[in-house]
Amino acid sequence: MNLNIVFCGSPDFPCETLIRLIQDSAHSISVISQPDKIRSRGRKSSPTPVKALAIAQNLPVHTPETKQDFEEIIKKINPDLIIVIAYGMILSKNITSRYYCVNAHASLLPQFRGASPIQASLLNTDTKTGITLIKMNEKMDEGSILLQETLAIASTDNFQSLHDKLATLSAETIITFVTSFQKNSINEGVPQDHSQATYCHKIKKEDLFLNSSDSTNVNLSKIKAFSPIPGAYSIVNEKRIKILDATIKDGEIVPLMVKPEGKKQMTYTDYLIGNNPEITLC
Repeated sequence: MNLNIVFCGSPDFPCETLIRLIQDSAHSISVISQPDKIRSRGRKSSPTPVKALAIAQNLPVHTPETKQDFEEIIKKINPDLIIVIAYGMILSKNITSRYYCVNAHASLLPQFRGASPIQASLLNTDTKTGITLIKMNEKMDEGSILLQETLAIASTDNFQSLHDKLATLSAETIITFVTSFQKNSINEGVPQDHSQATYCHKIKKEDLFLNSSDSTNVNLSKIKAFSPIPGAYSIVNEKRIKILDATIKDGEIVPLMVKPEGKKQMTYTDYLIGNNPEITLC
């Protein structure tokens, strides 16, 4: 049975899943993404990565401004299945109660509900994370668990490497679920233990500052969690310098890759060749 699918996503993370859905099926796929935003100094608006991919693949794409607009689009499409991955809007009860809606979340729920689960797992120095597929309700990340796949976090992982691994795992998990959904071999899932829930917030500018009063382990976890973008930083000679990679030696953080304010990223060795002061983080 071919399905009528609505795929909701916005940043890079869901793109691999959308590509796999296109490649692995003959389903009818419509895409919903966040509206275009001004993303450059030239003040030009640009589409989200998911919208750009949908356009390139000649898929119908919608960018509703409000929940009411979203609901109207869904009513017209009348999908068999709604897949949500990092879309940026919590679906209303009108939608989640009427349509089968699933969400792939980049943590082992109920741990790290919220907007920054990948960063949170690195900040928490966890040794594992994963993808949790839930049957959505109107509350954020609280639906029953349909599938959960675990992924080891390597000691060398930073945000980008872990993001990419989880994006691949998300795609695999969604394809597995869609195959079962086609065969009507699914259940209502296992309710989450809400008493065990933890939460993570949207990353703020102040989260990125490397405070010398924090431990080396805390600052190293920040460097990993925010590398390469947006980048954890220190202040040297009243200028911001991002530390993109580092190690711990003799109890101190030693930068490996840095990006001085207004310059391209470079090795720490090259940075010091320019007679720049050493970066000291205890």
